[in-house]
Amino acid sequence: MTENIKHTETTEEQLEREILDIVSKCVHCRFCLPNCPRMEITGGWEGQGAAGILTSLYYALKYGLLDEHWEQLRDRLFACANCKSCFEHCSDESVGINTVEAIRKGRQLLLERMKGPMPQQGKALDLLTQHGNPYGNPPSERTAWAKDLGIPFFSKEAALDVLLYVGCTAAYDERLQRVPRAVVQLLKAAQVKFGILSDEECCGYPADKIGEASLFEEVMNKNWAKFKALNVKHIVAVCPHGYDEFVKEYPPEMRKDIAIEHYTQFFSELIDQGRLSFKKKITKKVTYQDPCYLGRHNNIYEQPRKIIKAIPGVSLVEMRRNREDSLCCGGGGGRMWADFEDETERLGNIRVKEAVEAGAEMIVTACPFCFINLDDAVKTTRLEQTLEVKDIAQLMVDAL
Repeated sequence: MTENIKHTETTEEQLEREILDIVSKCVHCRFCLPNCPRMEITGGWEGQGAAGILTSLYYALKYGLLDEHWEQLRDRLFACANCKSCFEHCSDESVGINTVEAIRKGRQLLLERMKGPMPQQGKALDLLTQHGNPYGNPPSERTAWAKDLGIPFFSKEAALDVLLYVGCTAAYDERLQRVPRAVVQLLKAAQVKFGILSDEECCGYPADKIGEASLFEEVMNKNWAKFKALNVKHIVAVCPHGYDEFVKEYPPEMRKDIAIEHYTQFFSELIDQGRLSFKKKITKKVTYQDPCYLGRHNNIYEQPRKIIKAIPGVSLVEMRRNREDSLCCGGGGGRMWADFEDETERLGNIRVKEAVEAGAEMIVTACPFCFINLDDAVKTTRLEQTLEVKDIAQLMVDAL
C-alpha cells in the first residue's frame, strides 16, 4: 500500500507562493508609477515602478521565466529604494497592495536561487559578515568618534537610563561623525544618563533590505541577546534604518521590553518637558527632508518639525513635496551600495534644487543616507554658496 507523504514546502516555494499571493492582486491601475522616484530619473515606463516590478514578478513565477530573465528582474528589484511611496498611493487610490513586501520577498527569492543581489550589494553583505558593518571598517574603530567625549559604555552595573545606538554610517563616515557627537552634547545638556555599546555592530538593515534573510536573523539574534544581557530598557537610535529594524523586524518581546525611539522623538519629548531649550537665535530659512524610514515607514513627521520650530529665529519653509509625498534621497533599500546606469539624474540633485526653489538657506534631515546624498548633491550642483546641509542634531547644538 502506498503511503501518503506530505510535501514539506521549501523556502523557495514559500516565497513564490507569498509573492504570487501579493502580485496577483494588482489591478494594473498604475497609480503608483507617477509617484515612484525611479520613474523620475529613468524616463522609462517598461518594467519600472512598483507596477512594472510586480508585473515582472508575476510573469517570471507564473510562467517559469525567472531563470531565463533573472538579470532583468534583478536589476528592477534591487534598484527600488523601498521608499514606500507606491504603497501610500496604492492604499489611498487603489486596492492597497503591499508592494514593498512583494519586492522584498522577490529579493529574498533571487538570493535563495543565487541570482542576486547587485555585485556591489553582495560585497557589502560579505563585509557585514566579516567585520560587523557593510563598509568593512575595523570593529576596533567603531567608537573612535566618541574617544574624547567621556561617554560611559553601557553595562548592567552602570546606572544608565538610555542606550544610544549610533549605527554603522554615523560611526564610520567622517562627515557624519559630527552627528552622534552633537546628539551626545544634547543628551548631556538635558542631563540624560546614557551610554554606548563598547562592541556595537550593525543592526542588520543591509542584510534585511537587500534580502539576505539568514544573515539578518544571525545579526538580529546577536544584538537582541546583547540587549537582554545588558538589561537595556530604552534605546535611542541615531539612524532611522536602525530604528525601523528594531521596531518592525526584531522580536516582538524586544519591543515589549524596551522603549525604542529615534532621537527626534526623544528630543521632541525633552523639549516638551522643558529639559531641553535653545537660547541662541539662528536667523535662517530652513527646510526639512523627510527620511523615508522615519516618514512613510513610521509616520514620524511632526516631531522633527517641532524641534525646528522650537529654535529661535528659524523660519521653517516646506518644499513642494513633503511628508507623505516627500521625494526619496535615493539611498534606501540597499541603494547606498549600488549604482544604476539607466538613471540620468540623482534624486539628491533634484531635491536640493527643490529646497532652493522653496527659498531655503539650509536643508536639514535626520538620516545618515539623506545627509550624504544631499551633501553630495549640493556639491555636484554647485549650490555650496546657496544651500547648507545639516542634521537636525547639529542645528540644535548650534542653538544651545
